[in-house]
Amino acid sequence: MRLIFWLNGWLVRMLCVVAVVVIAAMAIGVSAEVVLRMFSFPSIVGLIELTEYGLFISTFFMAPHLLRTNEHVRVDIVMSRVDPANTRRVEYFVLGAMIAVSVVTGFVGISTLIDSIREGTLIFKDLVIPKWWLDWIIPLASLAMGLQALEMLVAHAKSSMPVSHDPSEHVPGIRPGEMP
Repeated sequence: MRLIFWLNGWLVRMLCVVAVVVIAAMAIGVSAEVVLRMFSFPSIVGLIELTEYGLFISTFFMAPHLLRTNEHVRVDIVMSRVDPANTRRVEYFVLGAMIAVSVVTGFVGISTLIDSIREGTLIFKDLVIPKWWLDWIIPLASLAMGLQALEMLVAHAKSSMPVSHDPSEHVPGIRPGEMP
């Protein structure tokens, strides 16, 4: 199990690096488009479409890293309202729900991927690409996300430390005494 979690840690890091590279490429591409238009050159064919795909890729590839580093969207208001005796159960429920959603999303994504490969589905926009070029992203991200949640669940079960019911960080613009 430790080997699987170690491999998933590397997968999560690699997906994060790919997401950052994709975002950087999108920024460079959009900047180049602006400069080209300023000097009345023709625009880059397919750039808007590639940017759409880049947003899709970066969103799915960054999610497991955000979970791993505890920078994901978290509703601390709920944890601050639950009494400390029940916070462990809430944490187990949330991690279990994340695993379940990842498994369902992964299976649906694999089914969609297999269907688009089998049928040879194409996406027709400025660029014409096989649909499976985008379909493999969801199963891979679901695998990384589910394994990350499982790793956190196992670590949570092994830990004797109580789950913190305080907000994870200070919210800019709100004094600590004003936190809900």
